[in-house]
Amino acid sequence: MTLKKNVYVVFTEYQFLQALNIATSVYNSSTFINSIYLLRNGKRLQGIDPNKIFGIDNIKVHLIDFESPKKFIDLIFKEKPNHFLFFQSISAINIYMAYTLSKKGVEISLGPDGYGTYTNFNKKHHFLSIIKDSFKENYYLFKNNLFHGKIHQFDYYTYGYHKFINNLWITHPDQFVHQSKNKVNILKLPEFNKKCIEFISSCFNFNFDFPKEDVIYFFNQPLWSALAEKEYQFLREVVANFPEKNIIIKLHPLTDVKTKFKYQQIERVQIIESQVPAEVLLISLNNCIVFSGWSTALITENTKCNYYFNYPIYKHLEDSILSQINIPALHHIKMIASPQEMKFPNE
Repeated sequence: MTLKKNVYVVFTEYQFLQALNIATSVYNSSTFINSIYLLRNGKRLQGIDPNKIFGIDNIKVHLIDFESPKKFIDLIFKEKPNHFLFFQSISAINIYMAYTLSKKGVEISLGPDGYGTYTNFNKKHHFLSIIKDSFKENYYLFKNNLFHGKIHQFDYYTYGYHKFINNLWITHPDQFVHQSKNKVNILKLPEFNKKCIEFISSCFNFNFDFPKEDVIYFFNQPLWSALAEKEYQFLREVVANFPEKNIIIKLHPLTDVKTKFKYQQIERVQIIESQVPAEVLLISLNNCIVFSGWSTALITENTKCNYYFNYPIYKHLEDSILSQINIPALHHIKMIASPQEMKFPNE
């Protein structure tokens, strides 16, 4: 029997979790081989223990330190996949691989990376941005000896628009807002399973020794200028509004030292610095308040908790970047402008 090979390319912790999720839920049978490639570059995927990524069942995980795009691409092509899955459509490397493999009859899937799946962008000079971004990404391919005569379009503000994509994997298909150029299959991502969560926790050597019940969890994001100050003020208001509750912050891997120091000065605040995906924590909670500005982590629903985005407090600042974005709340998330609007599930 000829086995079908699925090859996944992963750049972030969240993408790793979703790749494992698909492999352990959808393709966890003897007819498939799943090869997950973690491309470690910069600060992302640094918390993984190389001794813990041997794989499970029909899944093999490869941790690769980035050296050159061509070397990595050659490695992927040598796998000769039947199905190629990637999670970041604004990456020149990903688009080059997906397009090239599609020409060989390989099935192409795009998985989620952030909130862009559900977000409408009111981008000023959208067409000019496409020209600028396309030039930048194609030039990257050219200077790395990857130009094959095809000029690729890069639209950072439209999800899943490439014609060669066969499938879009989405957590909430009913709230998908973009239109693709081909008859793409919209596939619903399965819920995270126990095997997936246990394996990725092991890869990050993560032990959940923080409170899981009747506390407030905040999932931060790297913010800039006035937005960061507004976030800090809101956190202090949360502490004042819930005087008998502890607040736990799961730090985003790209949180800077200055922001972390400011968090540490707030009373009754605990900080989780592990690079394990925030979703691993989130699905383990019970009767908690979880909130964020607009973090991707909250896309993962835990019906035992109440979810909030305090996105409106940032929107009111009339930031030049946020003014071009309209982030909707998914069905299980409530938009709020003050801590007084937050309630525990048992209240």
